[in-house]
Amino acid sequence: MSSRPQAPDLIYEHHVFCCMNERPSGHPRGCCSARGSIELRGYMKARAKELGLPKVRINASGCLERCELGPTMVIYPEAVWYSYDSKEDVDEILERHLLRGERVERLLLEPDQTVPRPKEKRTLALKVTAVKPLTAEIKMIELADPDGAELPAFLAGAHIDIFTGNDLRRSYSLANDPKERHRYVIGVLRETQSRGGSTWIDDNVKIGDTLRITPPLNDFGLEESASEHVMIAGGIGITPLLSMGHRLRELGAKVTLHYCTKSPAETAFAEEVKAVFAQDVVFHHDGGDPSRGIDLAKVLADPPEGAVLYLCGPLGLMDAAREAAARWWPEDAVFYELFKASAKPTQWVNEPFEIYLSRHKRALTVPADKTILDVVRDSGIDLDSSCEDGLCSTCRVRLLGGQAEHRDSALSAKEKASQSWIITCSSRAKPGETLILDL
Repeated sequence: MSSRPQAPDLIYEHHVFCCMNERPSGHPRGCCSARGSIELRGYMKARAKELGLPKVRINASGCLERCELGPTMVIYPEAVWYSYDSKEDVDEILERHLLRGERVERLLLEPDQTVPRPKEKRTLALKVTAVKPLTAEIKMIELADPDGAELPAFLAGAHIDIFTGNDLRRSYSLANDPKERHRYVIGVLRETQSRGGSTWIDDNVKIGDTLRITPPLNDFGLEESASEHVMIAGGIGITPLLSMGHRLRELGAKVTLHYCTKSPAETAFAEEVKAVFAQDVVFHHDGGDPSRGIDLAKVLADPPEGAVLYLCGPLGLMDAAREAAARWWPEDAVFYELFKASAKPTQWVNEPFEIYLSRHKRALTVPADKTILDVVRDSGIDLDSSCEDGLCSTCRVRLLGGQAEHRDSALSAKEKASQSWIITCSSRAKPGETLILDL
């Protein structure tokens, strides 16, 4: 009597097929490659190896014909489809689906789905655990989980957005050590010409209050592989650079900080800066007269080979520092974060133009008196935003086709030249161009 042979051990327990289809630039449907699938699949393969998933095969796939929902993947033998667009999404799929056998409901694609679901807007409700005056105009505010739980990790240079009681959303850089998971520390400058955020926080926030914030975001990252790090901070601009200093000290990196303020009494986080940067900080006090402050030509001339430059502070210092840096530093070695937009060039004239929403297959007209952000929202599509002045990247959208006239201060020169992203609150189309947006 013959017996049925036993099934051999499986070579792979899971096959993950990531769509890598690539259409010509400017195609109205877009494609998964244009939406970042190549980089994300590479990250997924590396993370699967780190997590010890030897029986998972991360495959490259041709078109899966769900282009408007991409990047897409399908996992077999379960035949579960996901839409994903970030490393965080990939991590969740690996850890929950492939390690624990759970489905990631928020990323699931339904069989009849044709347009993306609105993105989940995650916020945190944190308790104010400390409020401390640092100068006459700047306060330190510390936030923690009300139950003592760990907070989401952040990278040096990151910021959080605070939803204020007067219906505003404002960004504040994290100043503390990125290794800390029990608190977030920010500095808030009360500005005489505040748009409402800093004034509300200064007047209302006290110990024991609860603030609603976004998880940390990072548009001002640290270039850890650089041979040397040169930093120029002005006033409240010290906050992201202080966090970077913690990380650079951990790495043993070569760094010099130039910290510009009016006087020692008006130098926020002075003791923390001295502790973190030690002999590598130079203080510049100008008494309110910029001509008596930092000598930018002396500081920025002859940049070291492989060095990078970070700038953060008030608009006057930033404009002067960026102008000086342009004389000596490579453009891709200069990184900065602005608190206010520079004056708009006089050659910018608003004209109507067309946009095409690739995922929704809709053509819309942007009139001269409205922004892309306005028109997209008017069409019924929820698009997140914060500053609405071209300073942050909250309303950033991938640009799949067309030439944009970039009017923002958020994208890097390299990003603007690549025409791969657009800040929808401020930038427009070049004359005669139709912009194809990943929406």
